[in-house]
Amino acid sequence: MDLYAAFADVPRPAELHGCPCCVAADEGRPLLAAPLRDLTAEDLARYAAKALNTWGGPQEFRYFTPRLLELAADDAFGWPDAEIVFIKLGEAGWRDWPQRDAIVDFLHAYWTRTLASFPGCPSADTALCALGGAGPDMEPFLDEWGRLTSEQAIRHLHEFVSLDMVWRHGRPRLGNAFWDTSSRAYRQVIAWLTGGPAAEAVDAAFARTEDEAVLRLLAEIDSRLIHG
Repeated sequence: MDLYAAFADVPRPAELHGCPCCVAADEGRPLLAAPLRDLTAEDLARYAAKALNTWGGPQEFRYFTPRLLELAADDAFGWPDAEIVFIKLGEAGWRDWPQRDAIVDFLHAYWTRTLASFPGCPSADTALCALGGAGPDMEPFLDEWGRLTSEQAIRHLHEFVSLDMVWRHGRPRLGNAFWDTSSRAYRQVIAWLTGGPAAEAVDAAFARTEDEAVLRLLAEIDSRLIHG
């Protein structure tokens, strides 16, 4: 479902109030005057960074959600990071919105697109952390990755376990600083990587490929995983 169509009945806010110490009184006016689709990353970057904290609340954020997610998924913001935008989506309470099914579809499309391209922007590390910040059940995304149906998906997993999963005192941690280590999403990813499912996915990929380069990648991935 197209995000803009799903959010078409969300009214444009009459005003976009912010903390007077942080946001000028008329600073939100240009964002409300232009058509939502026409707003650029440069237009929205400051709002995206301050939304929900010092500029506007969940209802205003809901109005801007289609464009914010579109730009963040394309890694169009130099600042704020994509993870921050997705974290704010979770903080805005999207799972209680009428548009939640469209958001779920968007999140899945975002992940599928990420896995299909390597090297790509965003990396699997960025995309997975962004999804975790938004707060959906991570199992479907991990299941999709675990199918390892393409060399690109395998290369993403190799890069992730080599660079983005770190070991401290014998325990695995995810290196992206935007992870909430107390979250269910974080625990799901760690369990997938170290509880057996990722290793089983690698074993299955071993059995169906004869490509020497891919087999080397799989062997290196396997050496970094704990088998449950």
